[in-house]
Amino acid sequence: MMKPSFERIPASLSQEPIKVPGSPFWNVFKRFGRDEAIAMLVNVAGTVIMSFLTADAFILSLTGPVVEKFGFFPGHFREALGVYRTTPKAERKPVCFYFRKAVKGGTKSLLEDVLVHDPFYVALMLIGLKLYSNTPVWLMAFASFLIAVLIVAFGEVMVTELSYWDFKRRLKKKGFGFEKYYESRFLISAKENPARALKMVAEAFDLAEERGWSYTDAYFENKLAEYSGRVPRIRLRERVSGDDRIRTAQVVYTKAYEMGREKIDQYRYFPISKEKIYFMLEQEMPESVDEIKNNAARVFLKKTIETAEPRAVKFERILARSPDLLVSVDKVHGKAPFFLLELKTHRHVKLLKQAMRFVMQELPVIHTTQGKKEILFRASMTSS
Repeated sequence: MMKPSFERIPASLSQEPIKVPGSPFWNVFKRFGRDEAIAMLVNVAGTVIMSFLTADAFILSLTGPVVEKFGFFPGHFREALGVYRTTPKAERKPVCFYFRKAVKGGTKSLLEDVLVHDPFYVALMLIGLKLYSNTPVWLMAFASFLIAVLIVAFGEVMVTELSYWDFKRRLKKKGFGFEKYYESRFLISAKENPARALKMVAEAFDLAEERGWSYTDAYFENKLAEYSGRVPRIRLRERVSGDDRIRTAQVVYTKAYEMGREKIDQYRYFPISKEKIYFMLEQEMPESVDEIKNNAARVFLKKTIETAEPRAVKFERILARSPDLLVSVDKVHGKAPFFLLELKTHRHVKLLKQAMRFVMQELPVIHTTQGKKEILFRASMTSS
């Protein structure tokens, strides 16, 4: 039997659909190791230059440790400049924003160097030289330097994870609920019939179709920290189906990763780990954070949002589910050239992978890790 033909999604939305943060440990190791290496070069260069100006041993011994501190910033300024230049003008913030971010990143590496790396380096050198006195000093110095960098990387990741755990704990004390699940997203051309795509997946995985919902989201730019690659979003959400209305304020952290790299496969799989921290709004849907009646939720959200004007996203959702898997297709209001097909599960990641493979094999989709807000912005930029 011939498969039904499908329209393909516009190629303009196929550029860089996947963004994966990578290993938190490896990211810290590369960043701090780079900063330490630059600082070492500045140390040596500064000492050599000073040697042409004075032969005083005391001054020369102090020059390196003093001037090397400036070496913790060039890498961050270079990154900030790259982000500024590659950010679309419509989303680009003032240059001082990127400057402050670079200073903050360099200061963080500097403090880690002074408080963690240097003490461990000195201790490792002393212990190593006493226990292995025949080992060349250069080799001992290199090993001590590398081990101290590893300690900084492990320490920062551990502190970050503890900070994230404490962040969630404090929100739970304020009355927020918590839900974690895994999802995968795919773009389908808006010329298609979304019910047809939903039915194909539902029949393949024995999912029962349910009533649809209408969603209204208001996304706010926020000042929340990222935790080990988890990206934060703040939104107010109302979903309606018949007489049922559910209103929530949500803090959503998402982190994309690659699944199944250890095995050779025709496809690559990029699910998203999503942690949704939500507050049930027992009131009429607020148009702004200021209208939230619960004091604890309102105060927290006002402190964390960057701009009071939200970006609205409205869409209709049809879905089918079983206890282990959910599939939905979202039709965004307006002239969006796509439908968004999502697969979700709380625990069964192997089943999720099977469903992802089916979707990529049977439907002309673009696999993406971006959210509706980001995709809609890209769509508006390409159409303008």
